Amino acid sequence: DVAIPGNHEFDYGMKQFTKLSKMLDCGYIASNFRDLKTGKLVFPPYKIIKYGKKKVAYVSVTTPETLIQVSVATFHDADGKQTYSFDWDELGQTMYQDVQTAIDQVRREGADYVIILSHLGEKMNNRDEWTSKALVANIQGADLLIDGHTHSVIPALIVKDKTGKEVTITQTGTKLAHLGKATIHPSGEITVELMDSVDAEPDPKITALIADIRKQHEEILNAQLGTMDFPLLAKNKDGSWIVRSKESNLADFVSDAFRTIYNADIGLINGGGLRTNIEPGTIRYKDALSVLPFGNQLCVVEVSGKTILDELEYGVRNLPANSGGFLHASGVTYTLDISIPSSAQVDITGFFTGVTGPYRISDVKVNGIPLDLDKKYIVVGLDYFIKNNGSGHIFAGAKLLPVETGTDCEALAEYIQKIGKIPSEYSDPKGQGRIRFKCEATWNNILLQG
Repeated sequence: DVAIPGNHEFDYGMKQFTKLSKMLDCGYIASNFRDLKTGKLVFPPYKIIKYGKKKVAYVSVTTPETLIQVSVATFHDADGKQTYSFDWDELGQTMYQDVQTAIDQVRREGADYVIILSHLGEKMNNRDEWTSKALVANIQGADLLIDGHTHSVIPALIVKDKTGKEVTITQTGTKLAHLGKATIHPSGEITVELMDSVDAEPDPKITALIADIRKQHEEILNAQLGTMDFPLLAKNKDGSWIVRSKESNLADFVSDAFRTIYNADIGLINGGGLRTNIEPGTIRYKDALSVLPFGNQLCVVEVSGKTILDELEYGVRNLPANSGGFLHASGVTYTLDISIPSSAQVDITGFFTGVTGPYRISDVKVNGIPLDLDKKYIVVGLDYFIKNNGSGHIFAGAKLLPVETGTDCEALAEYIQKIGKIPSEYSDPKGQGRIRFKCEATWNNILLQG
């Protein structure tokens, strides 16, 4: 009946998103997705559905971070001018007002209940202002918020709105780990529950369709690449991310794959690009694809040591919070002091503009030799963040080299095939010590405190 866009709906660009959105029978709603050419919202901000005699209004909001979590070309024209917005402002006030305006309107239209459908989630990238909790605390008139984005499992979190009214926030996790059920009782009370299974027969048509698709790709997906006696980790056992704030053996291995296959000085992968672990045993192509599922093209560039330093610094700006833009580097070691406040700056749209104060990063070495700020280095990484400014990275002055490249997954698969058996040097889940933390005890204490 109702759908809202999240950041991954835009992974394949606006043209494809627009095409697919027109195929969606129920259509999207979005209170803060705006076409800057017209100044108007791309979709209606809400939908009201009548159930018996009661009207339930659904109001949608999408994280402003979407602007920097996809290729810069998605929301900019050929001249680099921004063409779409999610009403970004660092304090979240514009987003709050968008939602409040929609709530006020549906109440005027007679809505008995207001349910917010949001793709905001919990705290990411040090921005409390863009969380669902912050939204509820800054609005009034909502009865329930159904959330997404951070893959959190939240059965029922009670947050007070700006009038002191208690509003429930719920989130189901990811990949159908749970189904959420909200019930509006005759008394007006709203209850929520998460279900991990549903007593229903599989749809035979869908089952046959899935089986046919699997059969078509079975040979490629099950192709053996190599073997391993230990896991390569992107996540902890509880599902929390490692690679978005700390070094890991998976990140080391993948960045090594890029650097080795393309014979570069440095190989880079962002934490947000690594999506799951690889378990011990036989490694198949489907395992590589699960780690790198987006099909990002690799690109090879020539950049100065100063640009490398600045991009690494930008990558750690949000620590100790998780960040998809946190960079892992092959061929590079450095010391990191998170007691130094980050002075990496971003512009009004969230793109990196430079470092204005002390660096958190020091003692940077490239293949054992101190980084030369004036020297040119060959760097290979995803076009997502090097060429297309994903996660707000800029890579100032980067010269794109005429090297024929494949996708990230193809490079990883080729590297595993060349090695055969993954060597024990990658067995430590914490990685090989490429990132050295000053005050390690303080860092671990911060992580334990959340």
